[in-house]
Amino acid sequence: MPDPIEQLFAGLRAETLPTVRPPGTEPLRRAVRRRRAVTSAAAAVTVLTLAALIAVIRPDSGRPVATPPTYSGAVLTERITSLLKLDDPQRAGLSQILLDTGSGMPESRRPVLGGTYEIRMVCFGSGTLEVMLGTAVRPILCPADGASWTAATVVPEPGGPLTVRPIPRDGGPGPAGFGYVADLTQADKTRWQEAATEALGPTRDEAVASGSFFASDGGEGYDHRTVGAGRYRVRAICLGFGTARIFAGLGNGEQSPEKQTTVQCSPDTPRTASLIISASTEGVGYYVEPSSDADHRAAVATVLERL
Repeated sequence: MPDPIEQLFAGLRAETLPTVRPPGTEPLRRAVRRRRAVTSAAAAVTVLTLAALIAVIRPDSGRPVATPPTYSGAVLTERITSLLKLDDPQRAGLSQILLDTGSGMPESRRPVLGGTYEIRMVCFGSGTLEVMLGTAVRPILCPADGASWTAATVVPEPGGPLTVRPIPRDGGPGPAGFGYVADLTQADKTRWQEAATEALGPTRDEAVASGSFFASDGGEGYDHRTVGAGRYRVRAICLGFGTARIFAGLGNGEQSPEKQTTVQCSPDTPRTASLIISASTEGVGYYVEPSSDADHRAAVATVLERL
């Protein structure tokens, strides 16, 4: 049976030894406690900072989100037509409206006479585009109130494609509409009119009247001459693309033309078309009416000859 005195000393040792520390350990324990306190404070600051950052990046999810605008194809077309100031969209020459309702926009590529073209572009809706003019690319915005830009591009001689390719880069919250109007510079129009006159060639008969014009905005060439009795011939040639109709008759030739024919336009191998009419003393009238496909893409020269 254990001695009661030994049991008493054993219990005393068990209570006392855990609290006995070697010399020099107390400063180390205080340093450890300080490091733990600093680490805990730094962790608290980090948590607060992250919470604030998340609050900035992700605002209150309960805040209502604005509904993106939606535009039908008819609304986009009407708005672009207004921004381009097209009086008659059906006869607007070198213009086109391209819509993006989610599947991208098509490329516009039309053969035209060579020269420098000034292109006015508009965009309405949302998002951004990159527009390729020939080989040059420029970015444009499509704001809800519409925006416009003007740029120039050169088409090589005697003719080639006028390429306008809008490329959506950021679809934005809704669809967008893009449109453009292209016009040959006045200097190049004059140059092509002179080329058409030269292509018509000299007359072997008596020239009564002659002229030239550039087909634009539905314009047409018209002339009326008071002449003596005799036979007369109207000749016309068209440099460019599309067709043109020639009308000729007695009097002013416009109300009830006696004859008509069609001249085919070509940028490099044009052919002359002609009409012959017999007149007394009441005069001869004639006019040339380009097709809508020739608008802004053809130059016409005419001559009235007495046979």
